[in-house]
Amino acid sequence: MWPLTERSFQVKKLFNPSSVVVMGVSNDPRNLGKEIARNLFEFRFNGEIHFVGLDEGVLFGRRIHKSLDEINEPIDLAIILTPAQTIPDLLEQCGKKGITRVIIESGGFREFGEKGVELSQSLMDIATRFGIRFIGPNCIGIMNASNGLTTPFARLHNTFRVGDVGIIAQSGGVGLSFLNMFDSEQLGFSKFASIGNKLNINENDLLEYYIEDPDTSVICMYLESIQDGRRFTELARKSSKPIVVHKANIGGQSQIIAQSHTDALANDDMVVESALKQAGMIRFRDIQSYVDFVKILKIPRMRGRNLAIISRSGGHAVIAADAAATYKFELPPFNEDFLDQIRQKVRANVIKLANPLDLGDLFDFEVYVQIVEHTLQQSNVDGILLLQTYFAAVEGEASRKFLRSAAALSSQYQKPIALCVSTEQVEISRLFKEFEFPIFISPDRAVSALDASIKFEKRREIIKMEGSQVPIPVDMDKPAIARLIDKSISEGRSPLLHEAMQILSFAGLHVPDFTVLLPSQDIMNRQPDFPGPYAVKVIASQISHKSDWKGVVLGLKDLKEVKESIDHIWGRFIGQISVGLHGCFIQQMARRETGTYELIVGGKRDPQFGPLALVGYGGVLVEVFSKVSLRMVPISDREIDEMIDELPGSEIFRGVRGRAPIDRASLQKAISTVSCLMMEFPQIDQIDINPLWVSSSGSLALDARIFLKK
Repeated sequence: MWPLTERSFQVKKLFNPSSVVVMGVSNDPRNLGKEIARNLFEFRFNGEIHFVGLDEGVLFGRRIHKSLDEINEPIDLAIILTPAQTIPDLLEQCGKKGITRVIIESGGFREFGEKGVELSQSLMDIATRFGIRFIGPNCIGIMNASNGLTTPFARLHNTFRVGDVGIIAQSGGVGLSFLNMFDSEQLGFSKFASIGNKLNINENDLLEYYIEDPDTSVICMYLESIQDGRRFTELARKSSKPIVVHKANIGGQSQIIAQSHTDALANDDMVVESALKQAGMIRFRDIQSYVDFVKILKIPRMRGRNLAIISRSGGHAVIAADAAATYKFELPPFNEDFLDQIRQKVRANVIKLANPLDLGDLFDFEVYVQIVEHTLQQSNVDGILLLQTYFAAVEGEASRKFLRSAAALSSQYQKPIALCVSTEQVEISRLFKEFEFPIFISPDRAVSALDASIKFEKRREIIKMEGSQVPIPVDMDKPAIARLIDKSISEGRSPLLHEAMQILSFAGLHVPDFTVLLPSQDIMNRQPDFPGPYAVKVIASQISHKSDWKGVVLGLKDLKEVKESIDHIWGRFIGQISVGLHGCFIQQMARRETGTYELIVGGKRDPQFGPLALVGYGGVLVEVFSKVSLRMVPISDREIDEMIDELPGSEIFRGVRGRAPIDRASLQKAISTVSCLMMEFPQIDQIDINPLWVSSSGSLALDARIFLKK
């Protein structure tokens, strides 16, 4: 890994203070600052603890000071919980005292209207002046399992399991739910941070620190927004630790009426989904799958999809086999010599032995252990789903011993065993409390978690092997493109239709022949120098979707029909100042081959994740078939291939029912070209190539829109 930056170094100091002061405490039973103090003692914080409040007094045997000036000792961390309007003054006092790490738990800032926005800006100004890094406001602070630092104002008991899971949560309530749920599901925490409004320290600062933190092996996040998505994903790509994300608040920008198809299709949540995947992070939308995946990370990784199912119950074996089929696992056959050895141990020999292996006729748990070990030794087995059904009053002790033996064998052979137990709830609770090795209570959940872990490992291996993203070189006339963009900027507009098509041509893409007719010109005096049939389209700076305005006429056989269509367009639009009429675009109609597909290739500059490239099904039905594939740019050739294959029904591109396969290289080039345009020209905000005709003989851009940043 790389050394800690100054930002993450400050975060490390935040979690490891030698002394803290809680500001806003009193003996009032309703005082929440007192609960912060209580938690510090409850979790046995190993540093000095000081109190500041409005009234002098004694709390937990410690004096309550009326101001920071009364404390003569150095203080590393201040925890503030007082009314919002008092915070700027208290933060200033911290700065003057030399306290450069602060947790602000109070609410009432930018989440609370205009006045809160002003208070937030005051905090930022003071923090900048004194070099203060702070978490919050509107949060419950942090916890460090290794030193007892526990700052939430909710009263907690020191019963949480200590482990290697680092938690970052934008919501304090959700963060505490994570803690409770992880603890009840055999998962212990190392670090915890509730970041609230994240005015100063945000998820990226914490992520960078957690990646380097030796106590943290798995990073779990709950986020409602992402700041600086580029930094977020760059950190994740470099991380060797699994990063699991629950991203909520998925409405995002999708409610905005977009000016282009790309903008409409690449809504906020789709961008997040694609960016997390591209960076190798795992996203879950339901909390149970989230927890199951974190649990499965506690056992050796499954390197392939060959699964052995061993069960005491035939019915459970069938359920497990169905789950395996759903998630596309293979059930390899067992060696006949191995099965013969098992037959010698069974009582009635009435069950056919295979994979799944039903051991309902065998009651010797020592033999079970031998069977599990022999199964792990098979080269064609990558992992085991072990289903143990029992009544605790009868077989509890023997079953627990067997499960522990299976867990030890999993570690010994470095192959996963997903332990799935069906027993009484009280026994399940006991297993969860006593076992470090994960226990599942549903075959489907166990198999789903194994599937997710395999996909995660595969993705991480690809990212590691690929390294930094290298765009496919594109030969484009950059000076010519720059001149067109500069001309548009100087006139206070985005490129017009014909200029957008010229930019694509200068970028190396194929476009049909075209010419432009101004309102003052007569088509009979400015005839196109290419044969028909023709298409005529209105050129207007304020019209984005031309067909919605009846500004497109297709299939015109000759110049007479072209003239009639142009006269009709002049009649519709001349005099309408609001549309910004510039002329008519006369284009040679392309000949549609059998096996031609209409696609959209686009680019967008996301405010958090930066430039993106998009591919999807296009034409006039682009919003109907709204499933698209997105990537942050630059993108590698592998990722471009991945984008194409992600489209529903993409198998048709390889050729079906007599249709020839598409010229895939030409589609790859179109996507790469958009990627390069977005990277090379930061003035571009959005690009639409719609439709892009793709066939066996190549790709042809029939229409394009380019919008510059305002």
